[in-house]
Amino acid sequence: MLPPTTDEPDLEPDLEPATDPASQAAPPSRRSALLRSGLIVGVLVVVFLVILPRYIDYSEVAAAFSALTLNEIAIMTVLGIIAWFVSGLVFCALIPGVSIIRGPTSWLILSGIGSSVPFGPWNMGVLWVVIRGWGVANIPATSGIALYGIVNELSRLFLPLFAVIVLAVTGDLSKAQNADKAWAVAVISAIAFVVATAVIIAVVRSERAADWLGRTLQRIVSWTLQRLGRDQAPDVSGSVHRFRDQLGLVIRDRGLAALAVSIASQFAWIAVLTVALRLTGVPQSVISLGEIFGVYALVMVLTIIPLSPGGAGVPELLFISGFTTIAGTGYEAAITAGVFLYRIYYWFVPIPLAWILLKVVRRGKSMLPTTTELKAAAHG
Repeated sequence: MLPPTTDEPDLEPDLEPATDPASQAAPPSRRSALLRSGLIVGVLVVVFLVILPRYIDYSEVAAAFSALTLNEIAIMTVLGIIAWFVSGLVFCALIPGVSIIRGPTSWLILSGIGSSVPFGPWNMGVLWVVIRGWGVANIPATSGIALYGIVNELSRLFLPLFAVIVLAVTGDLSKAQNADKAWAVAVISAIAFVVATAVIIAVVRSERAADWLGRTLQRIVSWTLQRLGRDQAPDVSGSVHRFRDQLGLVIRDRGLAALAVSIASQFAWIAVLTVALRLTGVPQSVISLGEIFGVYALVMVLTIIPLSPGGAGVPELLFISGFTTIAGTGYEAAITAGVFLYRIYYWFVPIPLAWILLKVVRRGKSMLPTTTELKAAAHG
């Protein structure tokens, strides 16, 4: 049975709290907020004040930044804007009625709020309220935001196999010290990509496949929890069918286009990272385009599971470690400056832009949604 169309609001299904962005937009408890804020501060202190200073001279990094010209900064800014734009097109592909202006706006709000207020999926709930405020119905807004995370993770899993192909074509794979490991990561990621995509397609297209997957996962979860001494198991089978009923139509109609756009956005950010490294003094002879692609793909796969709240600290450390392993000694400061320059556009600049955009799109309302507004948006 297909989900109702958006012109049948009275038939909209009730969403589980775990998948309903309205519940995710509710402010976190004070204890949760303090714990997560403390954790991100701790990660930043360990990475930038304990680990990196042992290997990198920050004065040399500052010198690499000060050597940038206005033209080079302008080039980076243009590339960053293009990457923001392409990243936002995923929302245009997933949610009917989201324009090519509101798509990038959505991405900036999601990214900036997630980085500055690291309270789990709260940023997705805030974005849901914004999109509902644009007049998008409950079902397409909820389904689109829910699918964004799935599409984004699938695009990350696609990258390592493509990176190995690029390394092989450019001849860098044969000279790489860790060629076997690169192939292993690519194969594992490719298998995960194919399996995940096949499962989603099977569940969406076949009620029988959804039944089988639901029963199988239910048995596995129940068996695991019993071994851990827990008697009650969640309704996994029901969750599989709710996923099919609520998101199946969107996946069939828009899933492939959204995945293609999401992969394109990864390529846009690879371009930003490549130019950042070149501008800060890391030449092609030291780290090639294929090697940049490979390290980027590896970091994207490793960070599918959030290693730090707000996504700060750990990606920088992974990028710098990967590139310095390839380049050897003598380029640590240039590599660090290049990674920081890339992260300025990917992580830092979206933070103030997100709050500015929230102020604009929610003119006349509080910047963050209230409980009353959440209830009205969920049932409006």
